[in-house]
Amino acid sequence: MRRVLAITGIRSEYYLQRPIFQAIADHSGLELELVVTGAHLSPLHGYTVAAIEADGFPIAERVESLLYSDRDAGRIKGAALQLQVLAHIVDSRRPDWLLATGDREEAITMALCGAYMNVATAHYGAGDRVIGNVDDTVRHAVSSVAHLLLATHEEARERLIRAGQEEWRVHNVGHAGLDRIRCAPELDSQTLAAELGVAKIHEPYLVVVQHPISSEIEDSGREMRETLAAVSELGLQTFVSYPNSDPGSQGIISEVQGFGGHSGLHVFQNIPDVAFVNLLRGAAVLVGNSSLGIQEAPFLGLPVVNVGQRQSARHHAENVFFVPHDRKRIASQVRSILEDDAVRERARGCSNPFGDGHTGERVATLLAGVSLDKKLLNKDLTF
Repeated sequence: MRRVLAITGIRSEYYLQRPIFQAIADHSGLELELVVTGAHLSPLHGYTVAAIEADGFPIAERVESLLYSDRDAGRIKGAALQLQVLAHIVDSRRPDWLLATGDREEAITMALCGAYMNVATAHYGAGDRVIGNVDDTVRHAVSSVAHLLLATHEEARERLIRAGQEEWRVHNVGHAGLDRIRCAPELDSQTLAAELGVAKIHEPYLVVVQHPISSEIEDSGREMRETLAAVSELGLQTFVSYPNSDPGSQGIISEVQGFGGHSGLHVFQNIPDVAFVNLLRGAAVLVGNSSLGIQEAPFLGLPVVNVGQRQSARHHAENVFFVPHDRKRIASQVRSILEDDAVRERARGCSNPFGDGHTGERVATLLAGVSLDKKLLNKDLTF
């Protein structure tokens, strides 16, 4: 039985990892434990550790690392706290695998523990590319020290190989967010409305998810104001989810809380996962800059208006339309999707480069089958 120690620090990343966690937990040759940290343990961000407890995954340790700060320095200070405690956890437990996911501080702290303590580390979400956000460089740093690299699409796999990673270490497993969508039960409109606490779902409706970007922290509030003004101008029922916990998030939250220009605007700190998936299934357009618009929306044929530089240069399908932080451009693009059959069909009939919704099973199979030997642990580069 191989023991896998994984880490999760924020709501959005947990929901993406959950199918992988479930597949590991279900595998006869694997045993899962979680380290829960970051925003999961913060009442300001909905204390989302409760969702993990409800799902029944074993929590090995809880590490409080999120500082009450909206500054860039707060994030790295929190990472330092996290690393110090995580090193003790990994040292005492000595699992067979560490699982680091994506591009946040949880990924780099976990990968560093694996590298220094010679514990096999798998990096899920390796090889992606984003411009203008510190997460991009963190992602590539994690891949540099991890032992097994799990990409979400073929271009990412090829990029890792070009960057000098040995080809046998790199696997295209697809995006686990598609597993999440595939497995979520269907809710009818009335049930969905009750889950969301609204009187009725009015189609067409919009979903807005917008996060700060590390290179534009001071502008996050103004940028959100432009998005809110645009959806207000459109006059459609709109469901807005709070941003992540990154620096600049308070500026976004302040704008959302203080916005009074649209009676059909519904704001949520956290939306239950099944309700959120069903909300996406029926949405006319997703507006904002969330990675789910890039990686999960193609599976749904959901049109996306990506606002600003976050996600720029990222591999994407034909469903994504990039616009600047300008209310007129945002509103115009949404109208084009709603009113122009050709534009709408481009999005609805888009290709899907991110897999078939069975990523969790592929990851579990690799963790159970890859040889834990010196060849794996002694990394080399091909250049």
